[in-house]
Amino acid sequence: MSLTEKQPSEKMSRRSYLWWILIPIVVIGAGALVYFKGWYPNGEDQIWTEDKLPAVKVVILNGCGFIGLASEYADFIKDKNIDVVSLGDTPKPIYNKSLIVVRTGDMQDLKRLQKMTGIERYTMALTKFHTAEFDIIIGQDYELYMK
Repeated sequence: MSLTEKQPSEKMSRRSYLWWILIPIVVIGAGALVYFKGWYPNGEDQIWTEDKLPAVKVVILNGCGFIGLASEYADFIKDKNIDVVSLGDTPKPIYNKSLIVVRTGDMQDLKRLQKMTGIERYTMALTKFHTAEFDIIIGQDYELYMK
């Protein structure tokens, strides 16, 4: 070895060793920050419109005794994101006010249904055996909701 050739110093090797450890740590930390802070869109900020959500399944019941009211109301809401599973009458035509009967406990779909129909009044009647998520009982105030 000649006198002009410099031997690699230990300082350089320690410094390069430190860089080889420090750079991956910084890259992993930055990646974790991006992942957990949500700098990439993950879909949570999307605004879901009604046409992109699944249809709400309902049973429409005539609760006031006017002949053909359940089918008339089903025709009225056919353009909304509501899937009418069946039509029928309540055992007794005693309902002055229209209401939604919640069968599954899904409050988000209840809010959607209230917004689509305009019927705010609801009651909970949770059951495992149901044909639809909700029953809509049409009362004597049906004209308010068929505009």
